[in-house]
Amino acid sequence: MVAKKLKVNWTTKAAHSLENHYQRIKEGSPQSADRVRKGIFKATNSLSTHPRKYQIDEYYPKELGEVRRFFRWSYRIVYEVKENVIDILNVIHTSQEPFTE
Repeated sequence: MVAKKLKVNWTTKAAHSLENHYQRIKEGSPQSADRVRKGIFKATNSLSTHPRKYQIDEYYPKELGEVRRFFRWSYRIVYEVKENVIDILNVIHTSQEPFTE
């Protein structure tokens, strides 16, 4: 049986967060900024076929849904697995406090 491919949706908050990180990196190294952004997009796109490959995010209460997270470089990517879609909720630098807003 072939697993259903889910749509990956970037929330406004996550898109703005990634763009802010991109702009900060770009000031020092445009090539690094491009590599980080592309790497994060590639990793989130792979969630469409394997949404549960990363662990549950311990900072989000279970009542909020199936919120998971993974790390790329110094970034924590937080996402929620729903029935037909995966919502990318936030991209947080690991030096920042994790939060559930």
